[in-house]
This record gives sequence, structure tokens and C-alpha cells, in this order.
Amino acid sequence: MTEMRAPPPEPPLVPTALMATDPATDPSILWTIAREEPQLRRWLVANPAASPALLETISQLGGPGVRRALEVLLDEGKGNQSSSSS
Repeated sequence: MTEMRAPPPEPPLVPTALMATDPATDPSILWTIAREEPQLRRWLVANPAASPALLETISQLGGPGVRRALEVLLDEGKGNQSSSSS
């Protein structure tokens, strides 16, 4: 008789900066990082797939380096607008 075994459970997800910046990361994981990992929030700002709602939430929650990351993002956006309108 062959014994049927269920596959082992997935290991717990350990969020990383690479995961936070990867545009292929599932949006639900990005939101989990935003809510539960303050030290990784600044990396979410660098993710091109981060939605405006996610960025707004991150700006409200704050965390180490978040303000500076948002400043860089906004400065970069201003630079792109002025060079594209020239």
C-alpha cells in the first residue's frame, strides 16, 4: 500500500530589500511589507510597480529612510518632467 503524503508547507516568507524593489513581487506582498516591515518601506519607494496608493500609505506610515526615499523619487519625477518638456 502506497502512503499519500501532503507536500510540506511553504517556509515562512522573509521579506528582503530585493523583494521590496522587485517589480515582479506580488502586490499583496508589497502591501504586507508596507504594513509590517518599517525598515523595508524605503525600498518599496524604489519599486516601479508600487501603486500611488501604496506610496501614499508608506508616506503616512513613515519609517527609517522613507522621507528621503520619497524626496529622491519626487526630485527624479521633477527632473524627468522638465527634460521632457524642453
